[in-house]
Amino acid sequence: MDWKKYFDADLKTTLAFTAVGIVVGYASFFLKNNTASLALMLVILAAGKLAVQKALKEKKDAKWWLGNWLVVYIFSWFVSWTIFYNVLV
Repeated sequence: MDWKKYFDADLKTTLAFTAVGIVVGYASFFLKNNTASLALMLVILAAGKLAVQKALKEKKDAKWWLGNWLVVYIFSWFVSWTIFYNVLV
């Protein structure tokens, strides 16, 4: 197993979805509607998964997606949305 390649893909995916989560959290703040914010988060979540699947060109298991993508994205979105809401309101 090539450890450099393995950790490189994990790190890139984690950092990318952290950044996307923060940007979507900021965009969700401007929607001023909880349902619309959640819908935006879910749409970007689905689009991001498809984009990463095409970019990686290899099959990953559910544990990999959960640890490197889903949890990171949801937490970064929620934390950034909460921070922007509390600081700017």
